[in-house]
Amino acid sequence: MKWKMVYIEWLDSKGITAAWESLDEIEPLQPILCYTIGFLLEETETFKTVAQSVSESQVLGRTTIPCCSIQNFREIIL
Repeated sequence: MKWKMVYIEWLDSKGITAAWESLDEIEPLQPILCYTIGFLLEETETFKTVAQSVSESQVLGRTTIPCCSIQNFREIIL
């Protein structure tokens, strides 16, 4: 196989609100832990890019994750 299969746990931002909120009534927006499994397309010191699916000449569903957000990274051995 040309690409490594990987598992990544990473912190992401949590949504934005669409309406005005009273400061004394809001709850904190904490980052959320995300889980991604995919084919590792690119890996640098600052980010990793994975794809959901790959073929001989195309990829589908690319996601780039900053390394500073990664909590856990493992190669999946098939």
